[in-house]
Amino acid sequence: MKASIKTYVWILVAVVLTTGCSDWLDYSPKDQYVKKQQFSTVDGFYSAVNGVYNRIASNTLYGQNLSYGMIDILAQRYTPGSNNSNSLNYLWSTYDYSSTNLQASIDAIWKEAYSTILNVNVILGALEEQNGVLTQKDMELIKGDCLALRAFIHFDLLRLFGPNYNDGSAEQPAIPYNNSDKAQAHELLSSRQFIYDYLMPDLNLAEELLKEADPILTEGVLNSNNENGNNYRRYRQLRLNYFAVILMKARVHLWAKDYTNALTEAERLIGDDYVKTTFPFVDSDKLLGSISPDRVFSSEVLFGLYNADRESIYSDNFDGTNLSGAALLQPKAGYIQQLFNQADYRFLSQWRANGNLYSFCKYAKISYNEENPPFYAFLMPLMRISEAYYIAAESSIMKDPSNLMAGITAAQTYLTPIKQARGIGLPGMFELLTEHSKEYLREFWGEGQIFFMLKRNNQGLNNLYNANTDGSITATYQLPLPASEQENR
Repeated sequence: MKASIKTYVWILVAVVLTTGCSDWLDYSPKDQYVKKQQFSTVDGFYSAVNGVYNRIASNTLYGQNLSYGMIDILAQRYTPGSNNSNSLNYLWSTYDYSSTNLQASIDAIWKEAYSTILNVNVILGALEEQNGVLTQKDMELIKGDCLALRAFIHFDLLRLFGPNYNDGSAEQPAIPYNNSDKAQAHELLSSRQFIYDYLMPDLNLAEELLKEADPILTEGVLNSNNENGNNYRRYRQLRLNYFAVILMKARVHLWAKDYTNALTEAERLIGDDYVKTTFPFVDSDKLLGSISPDRVFSSEVLFGLYNADRESIYSDNFDGTNLSGAALLQPKAGYIQQLFNQADYRFLSQWRANGNLYSFCKYAKISYNEENPPFYAFLMPLMRISEAYYIAAESSIMKDPSNLMAGITAAQTYLTPIKQARGIGLPGMFELLTEHSKEYLREFWGEGQIFFMLKRNNQGLNNLYNANTDGSITATYQLPLPASEQENR
């Protein structure tokens, strides 16, 4: 019998925990013998990479805080209620960064992210010393993967803890970029240095390497087990593959307000026929009326996480029939009806009515055969193809303010395929000036991108941009550096 994806991932976890990998993944690599043994085989390298991906899937990082949890609460997606003033959810929603509890959470995110980056750097260092353990293709694939992952985590740290990028703030000290496998303090870089001297070179080299070695370019996403060998080069949607790197570059250029290059990178994906067949828009038949709805629109996901306990996300956070108070994350009454066209596939598949309120059910349990569950039953998206269209639309409008009508017309051509793929019509011509922002609210709920869109646009929290009942909140979009980091300065 073919092993399920669920079984496969737990086997990888077991491999990591039984090869000595967990020791140096959790601590600074002091024991050189253990390190040498870990990287003495191909399996050792790949299990180390899997160990890093397991770490970013933790609740401290993308398994909760940087997907549906803390970061969406900061984006005012929910109404925690003032009567829950001692809860973390309420403190996040009010940007009370002076709170001791919040400072502890911020410190945990910072430490886990940089610790994970250090582990990535250990693997990169070992690649330089591997002495023929790996084939050229394996070396290129692992190095490209690790460079992309290092850039991915660093970029979200910059977007959280750095200032919004503009001519004045781009030169201010922001955060460190760690490209060393030694545990040490690194200087604070300006956002411009961070992006153009470190992050973009990592992404460019990752793209170059993955172009030569990533099987996604010739064999697709490979979301099934290899019955004749290992699975290390498969399940490409669970890795920062070649196409995810291109989207990352578009994301970074957009943040740096380099709209011309953001548009160029986004168009590389939008205009590629192979991308269209590899990451097709979701089939509505798999959403409406299906007993196993693909609520995460998995065919569109360029990069995501595997979470074997994903179904508990709904029951522990969003189930409006069983939760209340601080434990329940739910938008204010009437908000979802106002935000969505009622024919929108996202509304119909990802929201459940609970009286005059709605519960977010993108990650709720679905029915499936336990022996052979669908891949998407445990998938948490972090990057999807639709983002390329939104980046292209926004960049078209912003890159030449002197020719706004041409930009709006171009933006409409990029938004048309998305709207059609969601079962709804296009907005009016002049609505396009705000429509791309509203689309982020609809499209990326629970995926960690709404906060960054609001910060990038310095968006005021009124009307559709605030799902909290407290309309007096003023956003503080830049998280403070943790005390532990400041003490080392």
